[in-house]
Amino acid sequence: MKEIEEVSYASFLSEIGFDDRRVPIDGVLETTYRCNLNCVHCYVNEPASSKEEKARELSLDRLKGLVDEIVEAGCLSVLLTGGEVLLRPDFRELYLYAIRHGLRVTIFTNGTLVTEEIADLFDEYRPLSVEVSLYGMTKGTYEKVTRIPGSFEKCLAGIERLRVRAIPFSLKTMALTWNVDEIEAMRDYARSLGVTFRHDGLLNPRVDCGANRNGELQLTPAQVVALDLGDPDRLARLQATCAEALKPENAVDGGEYVYSCGAGKNTFTVDPYGQLQLCQLSRKHSFDLREKTFDEGWSGYLPKLRERKWQENSVCQKCSLIGLCVSCPGASELEHGDVGQVVSHFCEITHLRVFSVSEGAPGHSKDASCCLGRPESRRSDLIQLQRPRPRGPAQA
Repeated sequence: MKEIEEVSYASFLSEIGFDDRRVPIDGVLETTYRCNLNCVHCYVNEPASSKEEKARELSLDRLKGLVDEIVEAGCLSVLLTGGEVLLRPDFRELYLYAIRHGLRVTIFTNGTLVTEEIADLFDEYRPLSVEVSLYGMTKGTYEKVTRIPGSFEKCLAGIERLRVRAIPFSLKTMALTWNVDEIEAMRDYARSLGVTFRHDGLLNPRVDCGANRNGELQLTPAQVVALDLGDPDRLARLQATCAEALKPENAVDGGEYVYSCGAGKNTFTVDPYGQLQLCQLSRKHSFDLREKTFDEGWSGYLPKLRERKWQENSVCQKCSLIGLCVSCPGASELEHGDVGQVVSHFCEITHLRVFSVSEGAPGHSKDASCCLGRPESRRSDLIQLQRPRPRGPAQA
């Protein structure tokens, strides 16, 4: 019998014409917004015991039905997340249903509910990956963020259960002013476990578009970019990406339509209440899947949302850095309630990052004054960057 040639996932997507076809390859199923932690920065963390929230969440039967429908539509990979996805007592049944229907399943969790039983489940039926959020490398910092005593030890215990079973997992953190001094320690911890680690310094408001970014938690643009420069792998990726995007022959602008990403083209999100949305950030408009089918929403509703054209914001539309920008329509919607607005903080980060990892971009300034329509800044927190000293062998 002739062996079937093994190809990478990227090669497979290329072979089926992923970039040119509108197929829901990757999906997100948010099964609950409830969480057993109460993180200060979280954009969704309803109380774990809330009866009102439980009553609003999709039933297991409807979630199974959605799995059937997205598989039929061509979905290959699904992210199960929350809130804390492991809070639902029917998690095991939903997870197995997705696995047995051929989906590549990723789990986002805070790790505190990774019990022996859950770890055994992942050991027997392997996920594509488990991503565990870690909010500090000391008990004091971690529990200052989560606001739940005892959560630090539970998180580390959950991580250890994944490690001893060799479950594919990685660690990540939300970089905040409260834990920024422990980012390197978290990265070292991940390295000691033989897993990858990433940080995210882009703090968003809550998904209801009704809360502003907390200035006490948000890193300045200089702090965000300094973290980039201090991570050799991340720095190398940024340098390569910028070098390619800034080549004259690769120059692009925002085009006619606001959405140029994969939201609603190759990806989708379903929230805990059955609302089909373009992505996890762009939530103002949605399609109700409690009574209607995924195909109706995917084929009829989401394409209309992607038809949104740029209106008064010509700055972002014509910006030559739009392909490198850390903002997006969803982030704009969370910040302003409108997908076509500028998120100043993210614009500043983008410009500072480009000028820090490359020679800069014609027509742009390091402080983003070019795009934000203000005099060139002299703010030290924005433009004064010190590259972290290289980590020597004794520090690695």
